[in-house]
Amino acid sequence: MLKSFQIPKTTLFLLFLLAFALLSTGFAKNDYFPNQTGLSWTYSNGEEQRMSGPYNFEDRAVMVLTHYMNGEIASEEYLLYAENGVFNLGTASDGGELLRYDPPLVVYEGSSLTVGQSWQSKSVIKGIEISLNSEVIGVQGIRTESGRYNALIIRQQTFTDTGGQTALDVYFVPGIGIVRFSSSDGDVIDLVDKSF
Repeated sequence: MLKSFQIPKTTLFLLFLLAFALLSTGFAKNDYFPNQTGLSWTYSNGEEQRMSGPYNFEDRAVMVLTHYMNGEIASEEYLLYAENGVFNLGTASDGGELLRYDPPLVVYEGSSLTVGQSWQSKSVIKGIEISLNSEVIGVQGIRTESGRYNALIIRQQTFTDTGGQTALDVYFVPGIGIVRFSSSDGDVIDLVDKSF
């Protein structure tokens, strides 16, 4: 009969941190936030996201993240990947109207993320001021239909000067992207398939 044994919690935590550090350092700086043409992510709500580009957007090379629902284009985001972060320059909905963020919204700050890191961004779109506050609140192991991940949890809060607000927890895995969205009202959307 095998004897059971307990690994001290501090040892488990240190092993987890080491494994996460090894996972994170395995990606080149430009792969940390995936942005290559041909990448796609499919989520449990039926949404598919596909990356294409680079394209010229106001004399800047951007990647376009296209959102599809039921095979139809729902919207596009124009993303600039730079050393100091990932920026959303604008968006277009199915109607085709391009809306520019002035200044661009900061989606992710810097080339790597750490627990406790936070950033704020303000912009104006169609005369409405938007504030996006983001904070990396932890690391969590999760399982989705697409696999098992150790994900950074980024809490994003969006406010508008018209009184609107949303809160969303984004589960981000370096080199893979977003593997789960969790809203403040309990809705969870998981990554079910990815193409790299």
